[in-house]
Amino acid sequence: MKGVGIVKFKVLAKSGEEKIIDFVPKHIINAGYTGRDQAAVQAHIDELKEEGIPAPDKTPVYFVKFIDKITQSGGFEVLDETDHSGEAEFALFFDKDEIYVGVGSDHTDRKLETVDIPKAKQIYPNTISKELWKLSDVIDHWDDITLRSWIKVDGERKLFQEAKLTAMLDAADLVERAKKLLCDPNDTEGLVLYSGTVASLFKADYSPYFETELEDPILGRRLGNVYEMTCKSSWYKGN
Repeated sequence: MKGVGIVKFKVLAKSGEEKIIDFVPKHIINAGYTGRDQAAVQAHIDELKEEGIPAPDKTPVYFVKFIDKITQSGGFEVLDETDHSGEAEFALFFDKDEIYVGVGSDHTDRKLETVDIPKAKQIYPNTISKELWKLSDVIDHWDDITLRSWIKVDGERKLFQEAKLTAMLDAADLVERAKKLLCDPNDTEGLVLYSGTVASLFKADYSPYFETELEDPILGRRLGNVYEMTCKSSWYKGN
């Protein structure tokens, strides 16, 4: 299938064992408004309303994304504007008999989002960590895990999002919901499911730097993803 590439991950097992896997994404779904706490969901909806983005009729919502729109790169080009931003999310990778957990960002064009959300999801890639956990290793203490993001404000790294995963639908619930979205619920191999995000801690201006993290305090480990953006014509002088 054109546009499909192998994504290499290092899988970190709770036993301390490490292995490299080759994952071929076949389908990508970006979920949204996935909070367990409806007040928190409403807070995120209110954030987006301030940007002119209409509220959904029901939640959660799901958007299919082009399968080549996923990257582990530490940077990528963006339009010469500041109407785009990242969102901290965990991601589930369905691979044969195992589901893995990573952390990344659903980087979205906010201007286009006010007009057409599905199109806005295609402009920029979803980012993802180079390391994954087995879902089976963390499912028993899922709610103890914390999701965070950082941006830079006046050149200083600043915490932008922080919430325990109790704020969101748990992974097992998302897995079952995702299966119901497929024509064949049993054909999940190659599926990538992004979780949706949590409200930010403050309103921020544009930051070309975005960092995300999952912290597991029970097993004492973290997954991380960092990227920086470059304007597409930063090299171009013009007339």
